Amino acid sequence: MRGSRWLCGLGGLLTGMALLMLPARAADNSLVSSTREQVTLTIYDQNFALVSEQRPLTLKQGLNEITLLEVSPLLDTQSLLLQWLGRPSPMPEIVAHTYDLGIQNSNLLLQRYVGKRVQVVRYGQDGRPAGVLEGILLSAENGQLVLDATETSFVAALAPDLLQRALYVNPEGTLRLPMEPGTPLLPALRLQIHAPADSSATLTLSYLTGGLDWDADYIAILRGENALRLECWATVTNQTGLAFREARVNLATGVAAPLMVQTAQIRLGWREEERMMAGYAFGTARGRHIEAQPLGEVYSYPIRRTVSIDDARQSRLLLHEAGQVPVQKRYLYRAPTLGAGGASYIGKEVRRNSAEVSLVLENRKEHGLGIPLPNGSVRLYETDAQGVPRYLGTAQLPATPVNQKITLTVGQAFDITGEWQPLRQTARGRGRVEYEVQLTLRNAKNRPVQVRVVQPFNGGWTILKSSHSYTRASATAAQWALTVPANGALQLRFTAEVRALQ
Repeated sequence: MRGSRWLCGLGGLLTGMALLMLPARAADNSLVSSTREQVTLTIYDQNFALVSEQRPLTLKQGLNEITLLEVSPLLDTQSLLLQWLGRPSPMPEIVAHTYDLGIQNSNLLLQRYVGKRVQVVRYGQDGRPAGVLEGILLSAENGQLVLDATETSFVAALAPDLLQRALYVNPEGTLRLPMEPGTPLLPALRLQIHAPADSSATLTLSYLTGGLDWDADYIAILRGENALRLECWATVTNQTGLAFREARVNLATGVAAPLMVQTAQIRLGWREEERMMAGYAFGTARGRHIEAQPLGEVYSYPIRRTVSIDDARQSRLLLHEAGQVPVQKRYLYRAPTLGAGGASYIGKEVRRNSAEVSLVLENRKEHGLGIPLPNGSVRLYETDAQGVPRYLGTAQLPATPVNQKITLTVGQAFDITGEWQPLRQTARGRGRVEYEVQLTLRNAKNRPVQVRVVQPFNGGWTILKSSHSYTRASATAAQWALTVPANGALQLRFTAEVRALQ
């Protein structure tokens, strides 16, 4: 309470100082501008963005001092690009520019006044001013004040001892700081512009800033066994300290050098149910498609309508939606690895595992897609008989070019299991082992399913005998495509030799 009172007073003082400063800077060929037009944002998924906007200016003949307010506190000054719109005649000349950080927080402001004379207004029991503490600010570390001061009381006749000089630590009251000419109060870009004559011109201001980021995620709703609805959403996070109202937004993803500026450390997070609700809330506009545009080695996704990106907020933007994407559901059983050194689990208990479930689709235009899809997580839902969505799982969708296949691994199948057991192993010489393996697949569904069985090997391998035909999936794995009957089982047996690699 003791420290909060003077902090509250300081906040009000800063606002007043900012307002008082503007008329003083507006005299003698000076101009303060906070008007921003045609704001465009290109936001990269590496926590930085390119800001471009127009600033209309009224210039007088000679040297003009222009103060541009409403710029990002995380502006990269070395990236600043200033251009005149439409090449006005006569052409003004930009002589120099300076970026003022302004008052970033109260602690930095107090450090400016260490060693200087300040005042603390004291209050009586009725809340009215009762005196003034005036002296030198000796220290202001972490908001802890130490003053070498003398108190002038409005009732000094009743308390003459208060007129004596003393050290005051964290005195109660409102801290008053003297106004110093030229002190930057707000983040501002100051320009020196020489105009050959009185004129009006529009300046295009472009710069890079940290604190703007975006990432993609997907909502997928299964429609039966062979189709799904896919929505691609972008979550834009603004931590610049500046709002961008009615901006045209482009979202860029790919390979781009990150911006090396200090950025905010606060990360905003949404709970899972909030993300889901946000998705359905914005999902009223149907059939929305965005044409990705190549931009060097990255892709840009332009949002068709202007949007407002507020500070310290996460904004959800719908990038793309496809209502009927063909999909194949696949089941995969991964067996334990067999190596040339033998297996310690020979003859022991049967190893029981569930099959993995994955959805396979293709990024094709005829399937409602056909754009470069950014990397993001996919939350999968399925509606029940009453139309209520049920959450099935989350998969990861990698960045996928056009016409490429996508495999989404959703999770484990409850109704499809496997019982894997090596029945014997026999050493066939140094670094050679022969295995006989039995695998029983069980299907509890009321329809037959196809299961891909993958048997990995650590070393060179040869299938000597198999009850079912197989293919060579890779240099280190064999693969079987097996159809397991409804509410039934299927048994696979094979003999394999594994050799140590030289």
